[in-house]
Amino acid sequence: MLAGLGPIVTLALVLPVAWAMELKPTGPPIFTGRPFVVAWDVPTQDCGPRHKVSLDLKAFDVQASPNEGFVNQSITIFYYDRLGLYPHFNEAGMSVHGGVPQNGSLQEHLGMLRKPVEHYIRTREPAGLAIIDWEHWRPVWVRNWQDKDVYRQWSRQLVASRHPDWPKDQIVKEAQYEFEFAARQFMLKTLHYVKSVRPQHLWGFYLFPDCYNHDYVQNWESYTGRCPDVEVARNDQLAWLWAESTALFPSVYLDETLASSAQGRNFVSFRVQEALRVAQSHHANHALPVYVFTRPTYTHTSKLTGLSEMDLVSTIGESAALGAAGVILWGDTSSMETCQYLQKYLTDLLVPYVVNVSWATQYCSWAQCHGHGRCVRRNPTSNTFLHLNTSSFRLVPGRVPDGLQLQPEGELSRADLNYLRTHFRCQCYLGWGGEQCQDHGHAAGGASRGWVGSYLSSLLAVGAIALTWTL
Repeated sequence: MLAGLGPIVTLALVLPVAWAMELKPTGPPIFTGRPFVVAWDVPTQDCGPRHKVSLDLKAFDVQASPNEGFVNQSITIFYYDRLGLYPHFNEAGMSVHGGVPQNGSLQEHLGMLRKPVEHYIRTREPAGLAIIDWEHWRPVWVRNWQDKDVYRQWSRQLVASRHPDWPKDQIVKEAQYEFEFAARQFMLKTLHYVKSVRPQHLWGFYLFPDCYNHDYVQNWESYTGRCPDVEVARNDQLAWLWAESTALFPSVYLDETLASSAQGRNFVSFRVQEALRVAQSHHANHALPVYVFTRPTYTHTSKLTGLSEMDLVSTIGESAALGAAGVILWGDTSSMETCQYLQKYLTDLLVPYVVNVSWATQYCSWAQCHGHGRCVRRNPTSNTFLHLNTSSFRLVPGRVPDGLQLQPEGELSRADLNYLRTHFRCQCYLGWGGEQCQDHGHAAGGASRGWVGSYLSSLLAVGAIALTWTL
């Protein structure tokens, strides 16, 4: 029962500067027209034909598979071995395509890009999401720690082999420069090229930006989830990457350690907030859309375990309330056991929650933003969500054959509208402006003027009725 979450979940009270910013407009939804999309990108296509287990996935705005043989999907993930000649070291420690970016051939790499892009994305229309998944090394030198330190070691060795008489500090400085310059060129030139081949798609790198807020293991009791200041500054060093990206794809996979905890919500919330901060900060007249990768199950578990009700709120619900454009539920296995487990999990928990949030965000957009923007929490650290109020709505079986499994029945009450006005503001789509996105023809800005006054008024409001939902 979601109504009981309030006392459990507490976020840090320090309000980020981004809260006080006027929200820049963002691109309109590219799929169903919904302000918040939920995509299913799990390789469950064999559940029916191979394992005789049927999954009803119609509640998801997008259905795709990350597996090799699937092309022309609304979501395409280009893994390191599917796009060009990505320099890296394999699991055996062997150099592939030069190992480090400064030792690879950028020109040969660029020459190999068109074919896979045109193979996996067969047509220029319609628009979709295209994600490049390069995880072997990171473009900021200092972030290549632990098993990624091999990229710093090899970079130093390359410089030392050319300049054996140089002192160590000079070698390190030159190695860092050469690595970061080449990494930047590989990522920038790749983005620029693939965008020219499929310009209608939204392109970006998986796990960018990252927050590096994994210190919950060492500091469980004091864990706040906040991104370290140094990592926020390092994200700003990647301004060149954000400027070339057309969407951001952070990740909020939940380790089982974080299951059903306040720490889990904090972990997710500040990762999404950092992505939204980056999205707002690096383009003059618009904000990049943010699509959050999550999983329907926990990571690092001995057996397959779906996210709890609380953690669906902490991942999907938190992303929706903060103003993300959507979430992508990703998975990588499709055994009979997985199919059978997911069938029950989808029916009992995941689909009802997805339907609830999908429609709640839609109703808020219609009621608050004239359908020309998405609702965003006024205070990103508050315990407010976009859920259908059980006093106003109920989920009923779909009436159209082969249609939605569930759909809402009801309408927003006056109390619901007051709740939305009190706790949410609008981020308008490009071309719209005004506090409620009522003004057409705006080139930029205007999405949230006057929000400060309305927020102060909301502090005086007593007894605001929270939109809660019971399964």
